[in-house]
Amino acid sequence: MSRNVAHPAVAVATGRWPRFGILGWFVSSLSRHWDLLWQMTLTDLRGRYVGSSLGLFWTVIHPLVMILIYTVVFSQVMGARLAGSSDPYAYGLYLCSALLPWIGFQEVVLRCTTLFPDNANLVRKVAFPKSILYGFVTLSSAINLLLALTVFLLALALTGHPLHATLLLWLPFIALQLAFALGLGVLASVLHVFVRDTSQMVGVLFQVLFWATPIVYVESVLPAWLQRLERFNPLYVFSTTHRYIVLYGLVPGVRRTLVLVALTAGTLAVALVAYRRFRADILDEL
Repeated sequence: MSRNVAHPAVAVATGRWPRFGILGWFVSSLSRHWDLLWQMTLTDLRGRYVGSSLGLFWTVIHPLVMILIYTVVFSQVMGARLAGSSDPYAYGLYLCSALLPWIGFQEVVLRCTTLFPDNANLVRKVAFPKSILYGFVTLSSAINLLLALTVFLLALALTGHPLHATLLLWLPFIALQLAFALGLGVLASVLHVFVRDTSQMVGVLFQVLFWATPIVYVESVLPAWLQRLERFNPLYVFSTTHRYIVLYGLVPGVRRTLVLVALTAGTLAVALVAYRRFRADILDEL
């Protein structure tokens, strides 16, 4: 018996998901409007520094100054040290290896949360592909993060630290964390349309999550019961993975990688289902 399989374009038009499910629909939507996505990303990057004489060069200055502060002030002025290491820059590099991805992660979630009210004029246009909004926010944050990571790697080399071959694995894990952020951001953006306190709640939650994740401190300073609980924090898993790759030259285990991939894919799938379910109501609320 033959089966009728709808073409992906038809499936999207009729509301049915394409061959690879809800994630396939989202990727397909972004790829079909790539030119618009790229133009909005460039406009967003330029808009951050409009009127400034240095323009996009500020995207390099900001992370450079931050890295200098953490590596020099913390390591040299405050004398912060990692236990068992005589390297004066070890703490600053330990901090930045997890802090920079965290900043990119936080930016995606926070910007996605208020995406619909911030772009209400575009959202109300029926012909405008709404998924592009998520795409340009994530891509813009990814470019900023990539520049910051480049500066960090230069600092790593200039301070005499080895650039491990495992660095080739860093970008895929960075992309995975940003995809996880996108999933959370989509969920928060849908909720924010109906509950306008969501952006404030997300801001408070990030303050809690920051200190619940070993970014500025070493995990071993926590009580044993908190160390066991920490294993259930996805951001702990991401942060320690970055350090394994960058500082210690270790390849993340298969189990750890599968957990992060499954978590990210599951979060994205649930988020996109929620978005498709409520997108008509979103237009009414705006």
